[in-house]
Amino acid sequence: MTSDVTTRPLFRRVWAMPSSDTFTIQPIYQLVWKYLNQSEVSVDPFARNNRWAKYTNDLNPETAAEHHMDANDFVNMLADNGVVADLIIVDPPYSPRQVKECYDGIGIAMKQDDALLGLQRKWLRQAIERIAGPTARVLWFGWNTVGMGSGWKREETLLVCHGSDHNDTICVVDRRSQKRLW
Repeated sequence: MTSDVTTRPLFRRVWAMPSSDTFTIQPIYQLVWKYLNQSEVSVDPFARNNRWAKYTNDLNPETAAEHHMDANDFVNMLADNGVVADLIIVDPPYSPRQVKECYDGIGIAMKQDDALLGLQRKWLRQAIERIAGPTARVLWFGWNTVGMGSGWKREETLLVCHGSDHNDTICVVDRRSQKRLW
């Protein structure tokens, strides 16, 4: 009899102090580096001051990211340039309030479509599909476990509890499970 334990996604729940800089939270930092150490071509469309990935972007021109573009435009630019990634790190603003704070911080007026996070994430998923290699992983951070969806397999979920006055940070690791059709 064979066991299906190795095919089940890993789920862990830990406690850690909250931070507006997601990757300074120790268990999240460890998760990111676990996958970065296995990666050759990594992409971070919301890098802020992290230059860990090979290709980094952040809308704010005051950050250390290599590019300063809309995340969808950045990922589509990489696809147009033939970049094929094995790791994509996605840590966008989690709420309309956070989007507004990001835009206000760089003097850009937030448009109504910018607050439609479901629509924005759908567009970003479509862009990620263009650069994701055949065995690519996506690390997605937020307040839900949606991740990449169809054509991807959940490998790991890390739930980081920050206490009763803070939302948990949910970290999902999805791996492409379907070959690209194009």
